[in-house]
Formats: sequence, structure tokens, C-alpha cells
Amino acid sequence: MSSIAEMLSPYETVTSLPAGTVLFREGDEADGVYYLHSGEATLSFSSPRTRQARALLVASAGEILGVSCAVSGRKHDCSATTRSACVAGFVERDRFLRLLDEKPSLWLTVLRLISTNISACWDCIRTLHAH
Repeated sequence: MSSIAEMLSPYETVTSLPAGTVLFREGDEADGVYYLHSGEATLSFSSPRTRQARALLVASAGEILGVSCAVSGRKHDCSATTRSACVAGFVERDRFLRLLDEKPSLWLTVLRLISTNISACWDCIRTLHAH
């Protein structure tokens, strides 16, 4: 078990989810974070022109979803849907923020995750501009 999983474990509600389960929707309030114990989830956004969902990236086991919006208090800027059967843990936003205060070492993990997500977004932008 990773250190992030160990830190979140006492505070999460773990659920088995079938493929196609919506974890959160673009535009919804960020009420917490999801930790994928197993399986994959697709992150997607709506194209402003076509209003159709476009896949952004696939998250896999060991990843935390919704963290940047939970930390910033912004509404979700994408949707997350399970791509396969998953086991996911949910930690409420207030509890997650308290956990960050209680365990400063968790901040570095969160910063790395947000940085990785930003890099992935830039990669997507480059791909979109190439086509």
C-alpha cells in the first residue's frame, strides 16, 4: 500500500463500482476526492462547440481524482466515469483539507499530482492543436 493510500485509508469510504459509474460531473461542486484502489476511470470534458464529451485521460489504480478542485474549492472542470469495475475510496473535502493540515507531508504528494495533471493537460492541448 502506498503512503498516500495509508494516509487516506482511515478517512475514506470504500466502494466497489461497476464500469460506467459517474464519480463526479463537470460543473458539480467538488465535495471530496476519490482514490482508485483498482480499475480505471476516464476523465472527460464537454466541448463548448459541440457539447459532446471528449476523453481527456485515463486514471488508473493508485491515482487520486478531483484533488485540484477539492483543494481550490472550484467546481469540477471535468467528469470522471469508471472505465472498468473499480474499487474506489471517497474522502469528503473538509476531511481531506484537515488531513492536509495534519499531515504536511501529504502536500508534496498533492503538489506532484496537480503538476502531473497540468502537464497532461498541456500534452492534450498540443495534441489538439496538431490536428
